[in-house]
Amino acid sequence: MTTRDPFRKQTLVNLYHRAPALSEARACQRFWHRVLFPIGIGLWLFFLAADVGAAEKVLKDVQLRIGTILASNESDNFDPRLSKLRGQLEVIKYRSYRLIREEARKAPWRRDVVFEIPGGRFLVVTPEESRNNRLSLKVRLLQGEKPLLDTRVRLRDRGNFLLGGPAHEDGVLILSISATAQ
Repeated sequence: MTTRDPFRKQTLVNLYHRAPALSEARACQRFWHRVLFPIGIGLWLFFLAADVGAAEKVLKDVQLRIGTILASNESDNFDPRLSKLRGQLEVIKYRSYRLIREEARKAPWRRDVVFEIPGGRFLVVTPEESRNNRLSLKVRLLQGEKPLLDTRVRLRDRGNFLLGGPAHEDGVLILSISATAQ
């Protein structure tokens, strides 16, 4: 004796009426696999390539510009070539500022670049990192083999900072260090 399921007929009827919905689901699934999935992969590869392009930008050179400034209280002269730095230099409280030397060089990332500073000194600058429009530089000031300064600084891309240096002649050397990522 078999028992009949009273809901069996209704279940078959529901399946019959759901058949278009199932075929739509299959069509939607095919659409996803044939159209949307490749588009999604393409977009993912596009953004991955954009990230690689950004990483390549980090690997390019850095333009370094080192200005050696003699600050003293001997006179009230202000070198007109230093006009862009006037606001920064006035904080240091000397009366006279004269640009002794200015030198610009391209520096590869994570490579030392050596600048000669008056008085037998050397400034060694190493570009280390670029992140969030800021550059990180390792800066060392040497007197022969003796380190006078060894520090890391972060500055805005295309920015500069002033480094108070050693005594020289009748004043003090101030080093202006500018960096621009290329």
